[in-house]
Amino acid sequence: MLVAIFILFEPIIFGNKTFGSPDSLSPKAVGIALNQTSKDIGEFAQWQPWVFSGMPSAEAFTHISKLYFPEYLFNLFFLSGIFIQLLHLLFAGIGCFFLLRYLKCSEWAALLGSLGFMITPYMITMVVYGHGSQMMTAAYIPWVFWFTVRVWNDPNLFNAGWLGILLGFQLQRAHVQIAYYTWLLIGAYSLLMIVTEVKNKENRNKFGKSLSLFSIACLLGIGLSLLIYLPAIGYSEFSIRGGSQVGGDNYNYATGWSFHPKEILTFFIPSAFGFGGQPYWGFMPFTDYPNYMGIIILILAILGFNNKRDLIH
Repeated sequence: MLVAIFILFEPIIFGNKTFGSPDSLSPKAVGIALNQTSKDIGEFAQWQPWVFSGMPSAEAFTHISKLYFPEYLFNLFFLSGIFIQLLHLLFAGIGCFFLLRYLKCSEWAALLGSLGFMITPYMITMVVYGHGSQMMTAAYIPWVFWFTVRVWNDPNLFNAGWLGILLGFQLQRAHVQIAYYTWLLIGAYSLLMIVTEVKNKENRNKFGKSLSLFSIACLLGIGLSLLIYLPAIGYSEFSIRGGSQVGGDNYNYATGWSFHPKEILTFFIPSAFGFGGQPYWGFMPFTDYPNYMGIIILILAILGFNNKRDLIH
């Protein structure tokens, strides 16, 4: 997996280059200025005056990397920017490998699956086009799901504790939509387990313990993230993204980049709606890239699903 990252990002890692998309350069410029300000005043910079006549740095999510606890570990090794993103990409692949091995996939199948997740075009383009927080939040998905399954199969404080920490770190990474989809995933799995256990009417003690520990882990995750989201909630009435009822923009703006069902075609055919950029003619106002998943990976997923029906509860 590390070799794959070296190959794909060789100009970035060894050539001292960076991606030139606006969403990559603009946050970097603001971050440099705010980091210097924090250094000069000796405390966290709470206001940035350069965008929209000034915005709070934390409440508006314009400078929250210092509120992401793993950031302090990266600082010990003087890591920053793109290298932190690439470490999260590797983290995503490792988590997927552990998840697939736990689900009884062979080592080769787990390696292929983890590589497929780690370098799926959508994950790579998030890095290229400046959506690092989106990719880094997505990197937690296999880890969170792995420990969710473990909590239900083997309820103990170790599994529940790690699930809570991972949920908290994912929420701290502050891409709310990706975290929302993660919670939908683990919520759907937990609902399936609840229905299954209620029907079986066996081992009620284990079921009660699993449900309790899962709930506690979720509360722990939410608690770890409150240092980011409580200030944001207070600021929402002043933000264009706070909802139309508090002076924000309308529903059409909020859902402008929602994924239209017809564009599912791009999972299989990347150019089904003109690929991205100027040729794009889909339902979003604009986009730089399609949501292509890789036709080979999808075919293998379908074959695996068909051949491993016994793993489905």
